[in-house]
Amino acid sequence: MPRAPTACRIGRSRLALLAHLLPAAAAAGLLVLVLPIWGWLPAAFGLVALAIWCARHPPQGELSAEALPGGALQWRWRAAGDAIPQPVSLQCDYLGPWLIGLRLNGRRLWLWPDSCSVAAHRELRRYLIRR
Repeated sequence: MPRAPTACRIGRSRLALLAHLLPAAAAAGLLVLVLPIWGWLPAAFGLVALAIWCARHPPQGELSAEALPGGALQWRWRAAGDAIPQPVSLQCDYLGPWLIGLRLNGRRLWLWPDSCSVAAHRELRRYLIRR
């Protein structure tokens, strides 16, 4: 039976903010070249605001596993403001060299290298590779 991963505290990622902001800034720059100021200013502001909002409001909390009889694992998620972790269904959609794409009860969660500690990120990757 594989060892249960340690609890993984997940927070905001600066890399995710950069990955969202650069394409939005490029699109806003193209709008500046094509449209007059009354057309590109609201659109550019909206694009950049949306990119910042998406990157600043990811799920934050702690993901942990509890070993059940029979060797199965029950994943638990404790949101940032909650005191008691809730059982969740966890699916790994993408396991890349840097990113981990998870679905917590159907909600997309991208784990960037700086969204949790290096040791917890490595332990979670090792478990998901073995799975």
